[in-house]
Amino acid sequence: TLLYTIKFEKMERILVIGNVCKDIIYQTDAYPAEDSKVKALSKEVRMGGNAGNILQLLPRLSGVTVDCCIRVGTCEYSGTIEGQLQSFGVSNVFAVAQNNTSIPESLIIHANDTSSRTVVNYRGDCDDLTTDEVVSAVGNFEQYRWVHLEHRRNGLEFLKLARTIKSLNPGVTLSIDIEAIREGFEDMLGVVDYSIVSKDVCRSLGYQDLETALVNLSKHARFGLIVTWAEHGTGVWLAEGMANQIITHPDRQHMLGDNVLICDAVDIEDIVDSIGAGDSFTAGFISAAMEYGKGSIPFCLMLSCEIAASKLCHQGMMVDEKHLKV
Repeated sequence: TLLYTIKFEKMERILVIGNVCKDIIYQTDAYPAEDSKVKALSKEVRMGGNAGNILQLLPRLSGVTVDCCIRVGTCEYSGTIEGQLQSFGVSNVFAVAQNNTSIPESLIIHANDTSSRTVVNYRGDCDDLTTDEVVSAVGNFEQYRWVHLEHRRNGLEFLKLARTIKSLNPGVTLSIDIEAIREGFEDMLGVVDYSIVSKDVCRSLGYQDLETALVNLSKHARFGLIVTWAEHGTGVWLAEGMANQIITHPDRQHMLGDNVLICDAVDIEDIVDSIGAGDSFTAGFISAAMEYGKGSIPFCLMLSCEIAASKLCHQGMMVDEKHLKV
């Protein structure tokens, strides 16, 4: 597998907005049967959540300044979040606190025989961020070239936030992770520059394959739409088409018309840890697209798949050192 290093000629700035979660991970030989008792081979407590996972990789992948705006509670674990994020290379942590609350927790069972991970999520009692809170903490966003959103339960509020960011900084590139259907979901696709939509969302909408999901969801998208489908590959739709872009891996990438590119999944013999693989793809795409631009999307997509595959071969939010700038 060919691995790449992302190189930047000048410093840029990225902002990630979303939630950080406390993950409690148990490794087991196999997924337990209902009403059974099994022995855990190991236990690990680490930072999780979509934004939390992305922030563990993005500063090291990109080598640029990465800030974040997150909700924190007053539980004991919340007090460790800022220090953890800074240890990953995050520069400024805009932590919006909510008194007498706890952040979300996830209990994850990682079965070694299939490399599956089963997640039981406790939402905690923190409210999701509001537009006013984010603007008050961050300012007018003019210092950022890229802002990434984690789509939250308050879908209409995050739609308002996306529109606000675009109005305050029209030149910013705005992306979003969508892993669940929220209110205003289709309108959000028409506001941001890049939407990264999971296969679970597509299946919930009735789409049973990658190509069908891309063709139908692109009707709502403004510029770029990415659909991830795990072992069945990843696809991207661009409004302006890719007829003039170079297909960097013709043996693993193919076009459907001028606007849709399908990228085969990377073959992996032994998966070590699948937790956060999708988030590593997102971090890889942001890093690559910032460097190489919208004129090199086939390359950016392939690179993102390579980074996600590399993460699957490592425990925790780690990838091969050849990918890292820091």
